Parts: sequence; C-alpha cells; structure tokens
Amino acid sequence: MNKKVMIATIAAFLFILFGVGAIIFTIGKNANTQTNIQLERTSSDIEHALYYASFAANSHNTQSWKVNLDPKQKRLGVFLNNKRSLNVVDPNNRELYISIGCYIQSLKKSFEAYGYNVSISNIAPSKENKYQVVLINYQKLKNNKINNKQLDIIQKRHTDKRKFQKKPINRTVVSSLIKKYDNVYYYAKGSKTFKYLQKGSLAAAAKQYKSQDFLKEQGKWLRFSNQEAKKKQDGISGDMLGLNPIIKTFYYLTSNHKNATSNNFVKQSKNTLINQVENCAGFFVITGEQNISKWIAVGEKSQAFWYDCVRNNIAVQPISAMIEIPSYNQKLQQNLGKSQPVQLILRVGYVNSYGKNVGPRRNLKDYITVKK
Repeated sequence: MNKKVMIATIAAFLFILFGVGAIIFTIGKNANTQTNIQLERTSSDIEHALYYASFAANSHNTQSWKVNLDPKQKRLGVFLNNKRSLNVVDPNNRELYISIGCYIQSLKKSFEAYGYNVSISNIAPSKENKYQVVLINYQKLKNNKINNKQLDIIQKRHTDKRKFQKKPINRTVVSSLIKKYDNVYYYAKGSKTFKYLQKGSLAAAAKQYKSQDFLKEQGKWLRFSNQEAKKKQDGISGDMLGLNPIIKTFYYLTSNHKNATSNNFVKQSKNTLINQVENCAGFFVITGEQNISKWIAVGEKSQAFWYDCVRNNIAVQPISAMIEIPSYNQKLQQNLGKSQPVQLILRVGYVNSYGKNVGPRRNLKDYITVKK
C-alpha cells in the first residue's frame, strides 16, 4: 500500500469513526427536558415546591394527577386524572391511586423543604367531586431556610432499571426499615421466598408479553427519541431505562411505536427482566387492604420508604407483573402468608453510582389550575 492510499484509508476510517461518534453523541446524550414551572399569581418558592413534588413515583411516568391551587387561601386540592390511567394493567385504578399517594407524600416533603407547615385532609374521591383525593393547607414558617438535603433526596429518588450489586443489604438497615414501616417485608436473594417472587415475576411477565393489548399500552408510554421525550414530557425515555449513550443510540435507532409489539422487542424485554431479577440483593414487599383510601396510604408510605432507601444508597425498581396478572395475584397473598394483599414488590440492591430522577416532567400549568 503506497503512502497516498494509506493516508486516504486512515482519513476515511477517522471520518467514519468521528461520524459514528457524532451520531452517538447526538442521539445518545441525555435528553435534558425542560419543565416550565411558572404559574400565574404564584410565588417562586411555591412554584419550585410544586415542581419538586412532581418527581413522585408513578406508573409509566404518566403523572396522573391534577391540582387546584388557591394562593390567597394557601390551599391546594389534588385530583385524580383518570384520562392518564392504565386500563389494561390497572383496570381498577389501584396503581393510579398508589401513584397519587406517592405524589401527596412528595408534595408534603417538597413544601416542608421550602419552609412550609402542611396539613392534609383526606377526601373520598367520586365523580361528583371530580375525584379529589385530598385538600392540603400550607403555612409559611418563620425564619426557615430551604432544606437542600431534602430536595436532593426528592430528586435522587427514581426507578432504577439497571443491574444491581448482589451484595446483601446491610442487616441493620433492613431491620430499621421493617421496624419503621408497618406491613413491609424483606426477602433476601437466595431465600425460598425470593426465588418464588423471582420465578413468579418472570412467568407473569411472560404472560403479559403474549397480550397485544398490554404491549400496545406499554408502547404508548415508551419514548423513542429525545425529541419525543421533550415534546410529551411524560412516559418512559431511554434515559429512564438506564441505558448508556451507545446502547441508548442503538435503542432509539431500532425501536419505535410500530415495532414495540414485535417479537424482537418482546424478546429483548424478557431478557432485560431476567437480567434485573437475577442481579439484585432482594425484594421488599408492601401489603395493604384493597380499597381506595388504603391504596393512597400505601402510596404515601412507599414514597417515604423510598426516600429512606435513597439515604442508604439502596436502588429500587417496582416489579409489578405478579400483582397485575390475576392468576398470580390470587395466590400471592396466601403463598407469602400475609394477612393483607400484596400491593408492591420492589427489587432492591446497591449501585456504584446512585444517579437521579431524569424522567421528563410536565409543565406545571398543564395540570395545575390557579384560582383568581
């Protein structure tokens, strides 16, 4: 090979290399979605508190809540937005009400972080009251500084779909969590119950993946580009899946809403779940009674529990298939020997870098109405 040919070959290689690098950088970079937090007749600290509150746990990142804000009376009402419900996996709105409970707890902690005292009055949701679930009164405390540590915990809390370390969770931490929260149980990797939940989750998910209705509903909330995530400000983006830039680029280039029901997509989803349940330290299980008020209470408790997991560097991912498939759910409570139905199964483990919540969040004005 003469010198000119060699130089041309190297130049072509570098061109391709930098071209691929540019594609990965463009497609695989973090979406960095921006949320407009401005509201009419609302102070800056309330706007920020409401923004941080939106980082509550919620199924598929549907953000299925509405808020009426009355700045003069220092009051806000939280309502269910059933237009954002998951009718296939959650026909009774159980998960939706748990998500609302998570949002209520997140509101409480966010307002407290900005120096407000909060009192919450529960309301039975109905069609007549537009499915209002709580009325919250807030009052500014004197000489209170912003609690940045609390805000950091709120924003760090997220569903982590990556591989976890198999290292056991510190026994003292597990004991303190179980002691602090009623109806919370832990099953470490290697235990008989862990294996039951592991195998059951895979089997139940396999049944879900055979349903086109399930796949279509799941696909509706998946986001297949940074542009789509920025535009819709909800759903599950590649960033939320914990994909590194190279894998995220490949995922976005090969996946879309049309093939989200394909056999190849299902196969990859199954492999991902296998990888998840095999790479963790254990499962936490949270139980509760089957009615709306108790579902909301489970949500409030699980959000507070999750904050404590953040403080202890414990990554968390809900694994819901066994609860969502009736044939598995019917046996779950009995097989675990619990007095109440299982409401949440949480995969947990340690991670090297905890990360933060990178899920897109909707503009406040899109779901918050400010009273004149």
